[in-house]
Amino acid sequence: MLQIIQTLELRKQQLRQSPLCSMLRSESIPPASRLSFTPSMLFFVMGFKDILYMMKDEQSTDPMQQSVNVHCDEDSYHWQWYLKDLERISYGQQFLDQPGTTLFTRIWADDLEAVRKVVYETIHLARTFSLPFYKLVIIEALEATFECFNEPVFELVHTMGLQDKLEYFGVLHAHSEANHAMEKTSDGHESAAYNNYEPTSHETQNAVFIVNKVFDLFVQAFQCWYREGELARSRHGAEVTA
Repeated sequence: MLQIIQTLELRKQQLRQSPLCSMLRSESIPPASRLSFTPSMLFFVMGFKDILYMMKDEQSTDPMQQSVNVHCDEDSYHWQWYLKDLERISYGQQFLDQPGTTLFTRIWADDLEAVRKVVYETIHLARTFSLPFYKLVIIEALEATFECFNEPVFELVHTMGLQDKLEYFGVLHAHSEANHAMEKTSDGHESAAYNNYEPTSHETQNAVFIVNKVFDLFVQAFQCWYREGELARSRHGAEVTA
């Protein structure tokens, strides 16, 4: 497990330095303007529910699969919070006010392919590596990538005084993540969900591949969101409704 943990930590360190995460922390950009990218997350947030659905197996008695099921159930409704927040953020309001054909054309635009690939390729990973151990690795990698995102987002929203008003980007989501994040063992590293499982060298190799693949997908998605945020800021003003 050590090699898997080390890979996760290294990739998190790198992703925290991404342009998106740096922008979210940048005091040179007005706080509300830093949320300009949020509409471009739509496909991912809605598709995340499908990722979770594909990893569930309600008939399994395997303890690791049961941990997968619990985690998937806990995260399966977060898209509702996101949609509510889009209606509260001015960039989201402008996005949702577009005609339906314009909105859907934008979601499936070529330059947002990286966002859609996160959903498609993560589902492919879950189907290809279908053992419960691998599914837990996928979940842990997903949690790790969004830990890098959530840290600056939650800090930003708190600075704006909107931590209670916004849900997906606010304290409701923050508390949810803190409550169900994969519980660690006493040494603070390996997730207790693995139930002291010792992967073979082949399984470890596959797990490291999975971690790197998930992070590679998010590197591209983060870059896409950063670019979309810059474009949105160049077109519109930025205020969040009270």
